[in-house]
Amino acid sequence: MNKIAFVVQRYGLDVNGGAEYHCRVLAEHMTVLYRVDVLTSCARSYTPWDNFYLSGVERLNDVNVYRFPVENIVDSVLLDNLSRRFKSGDREVEEQWLQERGPYCPALIAFLEANADAYEAIIFFTYDYYPTVKGISLHLKNSILIPTAHDEPLIYYPIYEDVFRSAKAILYNSVEEKEFVIKQFRTDTKPSRLTCVGIDIPNDTDELPQRLQEYQDNYIVYVGRVSKSKNFCELNRDFIEYKKRNPSSLKLLVVGKIDEQMPLLYSEDIIYAGFVSDSEKTAIIKNAKLLVMPSLYESLSLVILESMAVRRPILVNGRCAVLKGQCIRSNAGLYYTNYFEFEACLNYMLSKSDEYTQMCDNGYRFVTEVYDWNQVVQNVNSLIKEIVASTV
Repeated sequence: MNKIAFVVQRYGLDVNGGAEYHCRVLAEHMTVLYRVDVLTSCARSYTPWDNFYLSGVERLNDVNVYRFPVENIVDSVLLDNLSRRFKSGDREVEEQWLQERGPYCPALIAFLEANADAYEAIIFFTYDYYPTVKGISLHLKNSILIPTAHDEPLIYYPIYEDVFRSAKAILYNSVEEKEFVIKQFRTDTKPSRLTCVGIDIPNDTDELPQRLQEYQDNYIVYVGRVSKSKNFCELNRDFIEYKKRNPSSLKLLVVGKIDEQMPLLYSEDIIYAGFVSDSEKTAIIKNAKLLVMPSLYESLSLVILESMAVRRPILVNGRCAVLKGQCIRSNAGLYYTNYFEFEACLNYMLSKSDEYTQMCDNGYRFVTEVYDWNQVVQNVNSLIKEIVASTV
């Protein structure tokens, strides 16, 4: 059986991150066709790229995970200073900035350089971290980029022009991501495919964790990192304001790790459940009224697809083109652009039972038709075969 490799900044069953989770589930599903290696850091947390895991090789769900030590703990003050200089066009600090951004794993890059020809394809996850930037700069003949790109300030840094130009092929997560990347980096001539993740339809046996059962059927849910980068602060404020204007027993259940020094507004109506297992997450979503996603920057939101898979509608930030596009194409929820639209949409979804049921059905149909894992695996495999044929 031929081999492929994935390169990603963090990897593990207990790693809390959308791109990292995406990498894990895709790597595991590709084992039906390939021997799969993952090349990653020893870090579990991206602040400050700790060496939580031991370096070496671990077998995890039929995937060989090669972990390499992080050789630089991030200095956030230095990183901010370097970012300001780099953003203003000072290319002299580029290398230092990239090392501080991390995770700085030169041993990973050395391994990749020495072993690249052993793989049919090397699939790099996320455009912006050290392993992808340095790995793709090796100009490998078999590199595929899953950029998880969106319109954010970081992507306009000059270093990333080289990343997109050097990748041999690209796997896009969404129509909006593809359109943005082609416009920004002129990648339309590169081999590519659209849709590189599937959704497993859960069984019907999931029950709400005991500690949360008092909120059964009386909450909306947010799932993801509780961070400024996910725009959680806005949802935090909006839900508190909503409860002031619309008194009820409705709760907001928050699932995910809270970033260090994250400013939070606490309320008896907001329940922080922390990090949970995959099965608990599924049960929590399935027993919610709906899932809300306030993020401004996404290339794809897996969790809203997971919500559709358990027939729960979505309420998303319409200022994010990707979330808005997924919402429109699925017809599985509503989108808002300010507080008053958030309030109106939430009240509509909670009060219109027929329309609510239709959204649930629409989402389930959308996921089963577009995000079937068998189709996704063949889609990715066809791109691998295309770049292999082009190098013969």
